[in-house]
Amino acid sequence: DAAAQRELAEAAQGAAAAWLARGPIELVADVEPREPDDGRLLRYVRRGASDLSVDLARAGLARALPIAPNLAQRDAIAAAVDEARAQSRGLWALVAGLGLHVDKVAERVTVTNRSGREVTLAGWWLVSLRGGQAFKLPSDTALAAGASLTVSSAGEPGSLRWPGRNVWNNSRADPGELRMPDGRVAAVWDDPSSD
Repeated sequence: DAAAQRELAEAAQGAAAAWLARGPIELVADVEPREPDDGRLLRYVRRGASDLSVDLARAGLARALPIAPNLAQRDAIAAAVDEARAQSRGLWALVAGLGLHVDKVAERVTVTNRSGREVTLAGWWLVSLRGGQAFKLPSDTALAAGASLTVSSAGEPGSLRWPGRNVWNNSRADPGELRMPDGRVAAVWDDPSSD
């Protein structure tokens, strides 16, 4: 439920505050000093060899969102996210068992049930975070253990049809989420392309 997500947000806030309270920090710029679209300052927060973003990602309290051309920490953050996901830490504990993959060019989403039991997906939502488009799965949708289903806006045979075209942004990062009917995030796809 939303309470679980709120708890994770509070845990991330608390972990960041504790990390910052340990002593002096350094704000390190990458290629661009400000975000081009809205002028926000872009900085890595470091203490010696430690990086706040990497440490939060390793704890499962942050996701990767690369913003090109500021990519100096992209690989380190992605590796930390992979480690947290593999260990089902933090937000990844919520998504254990379901996998989500998006092929943005083909306009195809694949949901995979990696658990040992059937999962009923009636009323669940697939969401493109960049554009805010959402697709509600039909009321008879269930996914057997080990099975996958595809949803496509290109009308591929054997897939559920996501109405509309150009759901996924091919020129900028566009992460995807699978959400339960109550809004809880059940699976995420972190777009590896950078902004």
